[in-house]
Amino acid sequence: MTDDDGRLLQVESLTVGFGDGPVVQDVSFSIGAGQCLALVGESGSGKSVTARSLMGMAGDNARVDASAMRLSGTDLLDVRTRQWRMVRGSRIGFVLQDALGSLDPLRPVGREIDDALRLRTKLSRAERSQRVLQLLTDVGMDDPVLRAGQRSGELSGGLRQRALIASAIALDPPLLIADEPTTALDATVQAQILELLESLRDAGTGILLISHDLAVVSRIADNVAVMSQGRIVEQGATSQVLAAPEHDYTRRLLQAVPSGHPRHTRLSTGTLQISDRLPETGAVAGSTDPAPGTVLEANRLTKHFPTPTGRFTAVDDVSFTLSAGSTFGLVGESGSGKTTTARLALGLTAPDGGDVQLFGEPWSSVQERQRRRRRPLIGAVYQDPMSSFDPRLTVEQILTDAVTAGNTMRTARHRKQVKQLLELVGLPEALASRGPRNLSGGQRQRVAIARALAPRPRIVVCDEPASSLDVSIQAQVLDLLDELQREFGLSYLFISHDLGVVRLMSDQVAVMQGGRIVEQAAAEKVFSEPEHDYTRRLLEASPRLPR
Repeated sequence: MTDDDGRLLQVESLTVGFGDGPVVQDVSFSIGAGQCLALVGESGSGKSVTARSLMGMAGDNARVDASAMRLSGTDLLDVRTRQWRMVRGSRIGFVLQDALGSLDPLRPVGREIDDALRLRTKLSRAERSQRVLQLLTDVGMDDPVLRAGQRSGELSGGLRQRALIASAIALDPPLLIADEPTTALDATVQAQILELLESLRDAGTGILLISHDLAVVSRIADNVAVMSQGRIVEQGATSQVLAAPEHDYTRRLLQAVPSGHPRHTRLSTGTLQISDRLPETGAVAGSTDPAPGTVLEANRLTKHFPTPTGRFTAVDDVSFTLSAGSTFGLVGESGSGKTTTARLALGLTAPDGGDVQLFGEPWSSVQERQRRRRRPLIGAVYQDPMSSFDPRLTVEQILTDAVTAGNTMRTARHRKQVKQLLELVGLPEALASRGPRNLSGGQRQRVAIARALAPRPRIVVCDEPASSLDVSIQAQVLDLLDELQREFGLSYLFISHDLGVVRLMSDQVAVMQGGRIVEQAAAEKVFSEPEHDYTRRLLEASPRLPR
C-alpha cells in the first residue's frame, strides 16, 4: 500500500537531537514500492540515527521532529510506544550489520524467525514451521531444515546475515531498512546478499539501504542521498549522482573508493603530515634500512585443526616470498586460510608441515625463546584494534608498553617516543591521555599502526586493517600505510577479502581457496588476466563503481 502519490515512505524536514544540538537536520526523502534509496556518508554523518528514527528507536532522550514522516498513510510521528510493536516487523523490517550480535546465540535461528509468526499471526505450529522453512529457502539457505535447527554461532557470516533477513521479512513488511548489511563480508557472500535484496526490491519491497560502500550502492540503489554532518548534501538518481557528483563531499567519497585505482594512488585529500623518521626506541635491534632480497619466505606450509569427526586442513601446501620494501597481498573468501597463514608467518601458530624463514634464518621451526629477540622485526595490524587493546590503558600507556617492550618504567625519553609515534601516524599528542573507547575507528587504527611500528620492524602483517572502516577513513589508513612503506622501506604481508584494496596496495598477489593458493602472480596480472576460475568468480562478484 502506498500514498495517493505512489510514495511508500515520505520523510520531510526530519530533525533529531540529543542534548544541545541536532545530529540530523532538515532531512527529506521518499521511497516508492519496489524502490531502493541508499543513504551514504561517513561514520557519524547521521545515517543510522535517521534509520532508527523511522523505527521509533532513536533513543529515550532523542528529540524527533519532522514536517512529515508517513509510511503507507500511517503518520509515524503519532505512533506511541506500544503501537511501535505493531509497526516493527509487520510494517518495517530491520536488518543490522552485526548479525551475530542481533541473533540470540542460545536459540536456533528457526525459533527466532518463528517468534514473529507466533506472536503476530494466527498460523498453526505446523503452518509456522512450513513458513520458516520457506523463508530460509527464499533467502537462499542451503538445507533449510538443517539451518533452522542451528544457532547463530554455527553459521558463517553470510548464512547469519541471511537468517537475519529472513527474520526481518517474516511478516512481509512493505519497507525494509538494511543498515550496512554487507560490510565486512567477502565478495561472493556480499554478492549473494545483494542479489537477495535485489529480489526483494523487484518483488515490490521498498528498501532503505544504509551504506558507506558506494560500489555496493551503485549496484542496487535506484536513488542515493549523500549525508554529511547530519544533512543531505546531494540527492538524486544513483547513476547521475555517482557519474556526475555536484557536491565536493560526494566527489571526495568517490575518490576514496580503492577499486579501479593503480598502485600508489592517493585516495584521501589533504596532507598526511606524518613524521619523516621512526623514534629511536632503543628497545630492539631492528633497522629502518630496507634489506635486500627476500625478507620472509613461506615454504609448503600446512596446518590442521581437530574437529569432532577428524581434522580440518586450514592451510594446505602454501608457499610464497615477501621481498624487501614490497607488499604481498593474500586475498580470498572467509575461511580460505588467510588469517591462519598470517599467524604462521608471525610465528604465533606452529605449522604441521613446512616452515617459515625470516631474513634467511629459521623462524617457525625454532623455540619461542629463540624467536623472542627477533620478534621486533615483524609487527602486526589487525582488523579490530579494539579487541587487541587493553581498554583500561590510555593511548600513552599502550604505546609506552610497545616502546619499552613491556617495561613498567616510564621516563621522559619514553614520553618523547610516544609523541614521535603519534606524529608518525598523524595523530595529535592530546590523544595520548584518552582510552581506546574514546577514539574514532580511524584513530584507533592509527594507534594500532603506531604500536606495530614502535619496535622499528622491517615487516608488518596487515590482516584486514581497513575492512571495518568507512570509505574515507579507510582511504586515510591505506594512504598512511603506503606513505610509511615508501618512507621507511617497510615490507607488508597484506590480507584482505576486498579485491579493490588488495589491488591498490599489492605488488604481488596470491589468491587462496580452501587453504590452498590457486593463483599467484604480479598484482596487475592477477586482476587484469586472471587464470583460475575461482579468481574470475571473485572478480565478477566484487561490486565496483563505473569509471
